[in-house]
Amino acid sequence: MRSLVFEGNTWASNEKIRQRDKNLHRSLCHVLKELLREDPTAGSGKPEPLKHALSNLWSRRISQKDRLIYRFDDKYIYIYAIGGHYDNI
Repeated sequence: MRSLVFEGNTWASNEKIRQRDKNLHRSLCHVLKELLREDPTAGSGKPEPLKHALSNLWSRRISQKDRLIYRFDDKYIYIYAIGGHYDNI
């Protein structure tokens, strides 16, 4: 089973979401648990590989406008961004 690694300020983003929007945080937790239990390239949230300069990263939806950006290896899932495209979470 893999472990989560929150890079940069992603843990702070997680805490802001937890305080601000309980439903969004519940969706985020569901996606994170799914990442840990199953194949990180499949499942809910429409996982898709990013392209060009971000080609080693993946994206999943946690809401209509919010995304989770991550990469993974055999031991860890690295979380690089949580939130929307246009706001500062």
